[in-house]
Amino acid sequence: MHGTEPTQAQLAALETTAGGGNDGPFTMVNLIKYKDQAIYPEDYDGPARTGREAYAQYTGTVGPLIYALGGSVVFQQDRELLFVGDETADADEVIIVNYPSRKAYLNMFHSSAYQNVIVHRKAGLVWRVLYQCTAKGRG
Repeated sequence: MHGTEPTQAQLAALETTAGGGNDGPFTMVNLIKYKDQAIYPEDYDGPARTGREAYAQYTGTVGPLIYALGGSVVFQQDRELLFVGDETADADEVIIVNYPSRKAYLNMFHSSAYQNVIVHRKAGLVWRVLYQCTAKGRG
């Protein structure tokens, strides 16, 4: 099942991992599928946008938050060819972000600055899949 937000169980798993004794750097691999036209809540008072434009509004705020906590976007590129799999796995973009720790990520995730802009992510995406990865030999 695709969605745009972590389930409570997924968030709890990341929080549990962050509470462990080895909360070092990790990488988040994002697979993104955009809506043709962003769909905002009825009470949203802003301009009409494409899904990509709405997501760009989100990343315009989140990017500086990531860099401020010591993270970095290390890869962002449109998908060119679905080579293996079927159309249910056909993402539009791949984004890879390095974070200094799960605690740092979770602090950003729970911040009001972050929570206030997720409306744009939700409006612009059909779905996203995130894979939290840690280099071998690291926490």
